[in-house]
Amino acid sequence: MSTDPRPGPAARVFGVVKTVLTATLAIAALGLFLAWMGGAFHEKVPPGVAPVERTKAGNRALVTAERTVGAETVTAVGSVQPKRKADVASQLLATIREIKPRSGDRVKAKDILVVLDDRELNAQQREATASLAAAEADLVTRRSNYERIKALKGAVSAEEFSNVEGAFRVAETQVRRAKETIGRIEVQITYARIAATSDGIVADRFAEPGDLASPGKPLLTLYDPNDLELHVNVPESLASGLGVGKPLGIRIDANNWATTASVREIVPLAQQASRSVLVKLGLTVPSSVSVLPGMFGRAVIPVGEVERVWLPQAAVQRLGQLDLVDVADADGFLTRRFVRLGKTFDGKVEILSGLSGGERVALPAR
Repeated sequence: MSTDPRPGPAARVFGVVKTVLTATLAIAALGLFLAWMGGAFHEKVPPGVAPVERTKAGNRALVTAERTVGAETVTAVGSVQPKRKADVASQLLATIREIKPRSGDRVKAKDILVVLDDRELNAQQREATASLAAAEADLVTRRSNYERIKALKGAVSAEEFSNVEGAFRVAETQVRRAKETIGRIEVQITYARIAATSDGIVADRFAEPGDLASPGKPLLTLYDPNDLELHVNVPESLASGLGVGKPLGIRIDANNWATTASVREIVPLAQQASRSVLVKLGLTVPSSVSVLPGMFGRAVIPVGEVERVWLPQAAVQRLGQLDLVDVADADGFLTRRFVRLGKTFDGKVEILSGLSGGERVALPAR
């Protein structure tokens, strides 16, 4: 007896009906869901103009957006530099015996800053002095012979007279040479004590006692604190409008010091990388303000006039990353506007866009 594993005709019909019914129900459910998402089962607003509820200013204070005409400026940045800065270096190759000042110390003109080992120079001076004494003694002898031969010029040959005179002239030259050597050594001995050429402050110290000083190697750096400059890089398009003596507003950020400085020098060379020109401004620093070389500074350069709209900062509201104001019309109704802000000054803020000037703006309710 054999068994057929395949379903009968009735079972096959039932499976087909079940599949069709399931697909139909799924399509119907999807259609209902899309209709619900499209708002088919919600009440809709009929077409037409809907009234909008407007808010009145009420008791809120109103301020006016002011439109002013002011100077347009460009800020150039730079740093404070001393006008007179000196690197103290030795003119001798010698060991350093003493360095008197430290960084930050004030020095006066002719103060001894560095003392070098001058023992070898002193020995050379003594040797040169001895050589001078020998040359002078030889000169005495050569002069005596010359004077004696000169008196007997007719009794001696011309060759003998020429030899004696030549020896005398050589002796004179040796004495002069010995004196010049002593003079040169005396000058070199003065180089062993390095003095300040003017008043100033020690900015940095690069050597210590026992180090070897060599010509051209800086030992100290001095600057004059009473004659400082602000060096700023001005765009080359604006540099032509500046001139020596022109006053510019400057600010030193480190101590929040603002003043006016005059252009002292315009370097006639543009920097290719930044397309700018170096401008030097002379600073007059009061004793109550501390300004050091290297401090960051700004110079304000006027470039013309521009119209600006100003509004009290209290009238601007912040909503997330957006700035907005409530503008009141002639009937006192408020309209909200988004604005873009600029610089702030004396409790007011510049409105770059959103207001044109003359509008009445409501302050936030308290």
